Amino acid sequence: MPDTPLLARHQALGANLTLTMGWQVPADFGNPASEHLASRESATLIDLSHRGKLRISGPDAPKFLHGMLSNRVEDLRPGEGVYATFLTRQGKFVADLHLYRGPERFEADLAPGMATVFSEAIDMYIIMDKVEMEDLTTSQASLGLFGPNSLKILKSTGIDPGELPEHGHIDIERTTIAREPWTGDEGYLLTTPSNNTENLWDGLIEAGATPAGLTAFETLTLEAGTPLFGPDMNSNINPMQAGLETTAIDFNKGCYIGQEVIAKIKYLGQVNRGLCGIRLSGERIPSAGAKVEANGEEVGTLTRAAYCPTEGQNLAFALLHRKAMDTGCQVTVLDGEVSLTGEVADLPFYKN
Repeated sequence: MPDTPLLARHQALGANLTLTMGWQVPADFGNPASEHLASRESATLIDLSHRGKLRISGPDAPKFLHGMLSNRVEDLRPGEGVYATFLTRQGKFVADLHLYRGPERFEADLAPGMATVFSEAIDMYIIMDKVEMEDLTTSQASLGLFGPNSLKILKSTGIDPGELPEHGHIDIERTTIAREPWTGDEGYLLTTPSNNTENLWDGLIEAGATPAGLTAFETLTLEAGTPLFGPDMNSNINPMQAGLETTAIDFNKGCYIGQEVIAKIKYLGQVNRGLCGIRLSGERIPSAGAKVEANGEEVGTLTRAAYCPTEGQNLAFALLHRKAMDTGCQVTVLDGEVSLTGEVADLPFYKN
């Protein structure tokens, strides 16, 4: 079982650890609500070392990836990045990924446990192409620095990424800094060799970042309307149903695996169900998988729900039938024997 290279640091800080895809990582450091609010007010540092990391290289890599993924790849320049999906021929998810182009290779960030799934699924298409893949999940670590003061904190440690666009990235002192505002505020994904992780963590904490765990990461991304692969997206749905039409798909780039299905949804119809936000009434937090009804008819299920401190109420993502996807639709969530009322809401819940 792999451990985060920061395990000793987390234990010294009194972290409550959780097991995620075989990795021990902090759920929280004692108060997930205050960690969440620290991210909104200043900046938090979250250990994301359990996320999948791949290096993709070879002279044919740009053209190959361009023909495989749902977003543009071939015309990316070094220092640019893109959010994309890799799909089945039926247009369903295999994985989502953040792809970063360097001078000689690509680096990919994937959801926990998905590096092997992605590399094995795409490998079957590498026939004559000169493309190589290397799994860096255990040899590198990832830290998320999120919040309005994150750039200020980076600069005070001597790391100045400059003005990066979303998914833009730069290598400084053995660390790749990519701008990824996943939580709805400014944010950066920092990827560094495992043996450099403690130095990077210590420097950012000393500069003012608050340690936070995965519980805060989940409530921050929920408020920000950022779906996570695993809880909110999986191999049973397509990226149009997950609401990724404007962020992960290029409709002018030409063919890729699953492209015909996605184009047909875009130009000929609409999704039969989709990922929506729900504002819940009451104090009870329903379980993932709880049934959702509208007008006495079952219309979907929750993918996750949590109390979100910035908004001050329980929020949820749900996969709903299109008849219940309109903003303002009144719904009932059935959590065991308990019924909760809710209202379908625009995403994101939180806007900075």
